Amino acid sequence: MYILVIGNGFDLAHELPTKYTDFLEFIKAIKQIINYSYINNMAWETIHPDIKEIIEDNMKNKRNNLFSQKEYWKKLIDNNFWIEYFSQCNTYHKENWIDFETEISNVIKSIDTDMKKEDFDKQIADLSNKYLKEKYLFNGYGSLFTNENGEKGGKQEITFRCLKDCLLDDLNKFIRAFEIYLSEYVQKIDINFFSSDIVKSFLMPYKKDDNYKGDKNKIINFNYTNTFKRHYLHKFGIYVNDDDMDYIHGKADISNTIESNNMVLGIDEYLSDDRKNKDVEFVAFKKFYQRIYKQTGCKYKEWIDEIKADKNQKHYLYIFGHSLDITDKDILRDLILNDNVYTTIFYPDKEELGRKIANLVKVIGQDELIKRTGGSTKTIEFKLQEPMCIDAHDC
Repeated sequence: MYILVIGNGFDLAHELPTKYTDFLEFIKAIKQIINYSYINNMAWETIHPDIKEIIEDNMKNKRNNLFSQKEYWKKLIDNNFWIEYFSQCNTYHKENWIDFETEISNVIKSIDTDMKKEDFDKQIADLSNKYLKEKYLFNGYGSLFTNENGEKGGKQEITFRCLKDCLLDDLNKFIRAFEIYLSEYVQKIDINFFSSDIVKSFLMPYKKDDNYKGDKNKIINFNYTNTFKRHYLHKFGIYVNDDDMDYIHGKADISNTIESNNMVLGIDEYLSDDRKNKDVEFVAFKKFYQRIYKQTGCKYKEWIDEIKADKNQKHYLYIFGHSLDITDKDILRDLILNDNVYTTIFYPDKEELGRKIANLVKVIGQDELIKRTGGSTKTIEFKLQEPMCIDAHDC
């Protein structure tokens, strides 16, 4: 079995604007357009040129353009706590970088700490998160509440439960806005080059054997995009059964709604073992819960069972563009910690190699990493990415 794991670094290697900061800049542009009803003389400097072009093409459609979608966009992004919170984060302004999951975790953990052993339905007296405090305590609670017309307003005193419900509602709207960005904008961008590493290591069997159907090739996609399928499989004329593709965090689909969206954007477990199974007030923000609730991919579990059932058969795992972050610890450990699985981790430069090694220590531990990267027990190899190639068949 050949398993390819791809993360956001895969899309970035193909120069797609899938960083969280790219999305925030897109949201800024959308706000300008729908609130001020103009597109000319806009400041496009921070918008990816391909996204700018798609926005401009969108506005040429007189019946279905951003102006006609105004009310839906306003529902998703106006007064959305997470958009406002991410937009004021220091790293976003100082370093043009932001980690949504870390920031969400910081907010939720602060509320959980504030609540302590108080009743979940107790009125909030204070909040330790400065932004939450200034927005909802100093300025009143009104902006959290939605009236019968779907408008936020009306001052009331709130409980921790109410705060949680409002933040979760805004997170779901935020995720839907992100889904539209990815499916209607990013996925329309043409890509003109390929990863030599992926072609050689994962797709080569198709080139060598005309009768090879690829039933032993599996893809675990941590991205929401379909870049690999539309760019690699389609260009090679390869069909891979849906059962062999696992969109572990869900898949961006424009036909979804806020309710049917299945994209996972959450946080890692932060509670101690004695608390995590009983303190479930904020469980809806956690990745494992969202995977179950949104019924995203877990096909890889069947592949793991197959690997473990035949320990004499060698299997090959290729990881491209995944940070190996601890938030995906459960999945990565299941894949890597098998003596008959040989793992190749591609990295773009020495700096990223250092980060991947450090993250992998958190995932599998020092002893396992040392054992698996040298000697007769070696099952893990780090490999510098080869330059991208223009023609996939020449990689």
